[in-house]
Amino acid sequence: MKNNNTLKAVILAMAFISQGNTIASVMLADIAKAFPDAGQTAIQYVMQMGMIGAFPISLSVGFLATKIRKKPMLIVGISLIIIGALIPIVNHSTLTMLYIGAAVVGAGQGFLAPLVGTIIIESFNGEAQHKMMGLNTSFASLGSTVLLLLAGIICKTGWVNVYYLYFVSIIVLLFVIAFLPKGETPVQSAATSESNVKKSKVAVPLRGWIQCIISAILFMLYCTFALNVSLHIAAKGLGSPASTSIAMSLITGFSILAGLIFSKVIKLVKLYVGALAAVFALIGMIISCFATNIIMIYLAASIFGLFFGFAMSGGAYIISRICTPEQVAPTFSISMSIMMLGIIFSPIIVNGITALWGGSGSTGSFITSAGVLVIMVVVCFIWNAYLTKTLSIEKTSQV
Repeated sequence: MKNNNTLKAVILAMAFISQGNTIASVMLADIAKAFPDAGQTAIQYVMQMGMIGAFPISLSVGFLATKIRKKPMLIVGISLIIIGALIPIVNHSTLTMLYIGAAVVGAGQGFLAPLVGTIIIESFNGEAQHKMMGLNTSFASLGSTVLLLLAGIICKTGWVNVYYLYFVSIIVLLFVIAFLPKGETPVQSAATSESNVKKSKVAVPLRGWIQCIISAILFMLYCTFALNVSLHIAAKGLGSPASTSIAMSLITGFSILAGLIFSKVIKLVKLYVGALAAVFALIGMIISCFATNIIMIYLAASIFGLFFGFAMSGGAYIISRICTPEQVAPTFSISMSIMMLGIIFSPIIVNGITALWGGSGSTGSFITSAGVLVIMVVVCFIWNAYLTKTLSIEKTSQV
């Protein structure tokens, strides 16, 4: 029991820093002022480069986890977060340096999310697993909330100072080195290696790929709010960087709530948790379209928090239901990677579609995402209904 509690504590400590890249959203308006000749998309990519850095890592880490222990990979990941934060502190004269720093931080976080999620699925079962999935999302959101609130305050002293917040990772690094159990990763034995090689050819099932793509599209659309809220608040004169930090903190705060009640919600909605998350995303985006004051922005942010919490935990839950044990790690890794790919291309795709119908600015982007979300809500209900039916049949056939 003691070792189990220690593992839980280490998991939640890593979750606490796993979404640290969100603090970049607080700085975007000030970075735009520091680089007035840069376009809107160029400024947004100060945040997006974190996802670009995370993509190749999260894509491969699930497969590496079947051969390499998770602890050394996690130590490398946390170390990269610290190194990435140092880069813009030392040199922030160009957007290129900010991009490099964000990419290195993102690479570090690319290790955390899939590995922590895989450890939870492998180490816990049943109700305990569902609770840890929810707590993982809650602590990730809690860490993001705390860092965002601090970022809003620190940003007033100079946006570069916000990067010092990443140094909280030093404490987590020491905690992981000291307390993460060495045997937390099953290593392939010689007797099973041939079997596992054969299984790896079908490691990610078709249903896993479909779930990954749906999650990627939903997070691509959600990212429209995260990327534009700072610019929207500044353009409309609705508040200051501190207002942006409050809005982003509300997202993470309500994501914490979603994580805490996740195990109870699953009992009610089961596999329809994906559709539930999509509905929250649509409501949040519609409110954003009509936001004319900071209260409406805060309301939209709160609803997006529910989307984020249910989408993150729900995605892991659905993967655990549609995958066999040997398929979990690679599918979870692919899910995080494709999700990041959607987020990476979010401003390019959303801004491009917005320009096609004559829209512009943050409001135009909100309208575009709201329109696509209407379609995604329908898709999610159909997909979740299909999973509910087919998984029930499979379970019955196995009895």
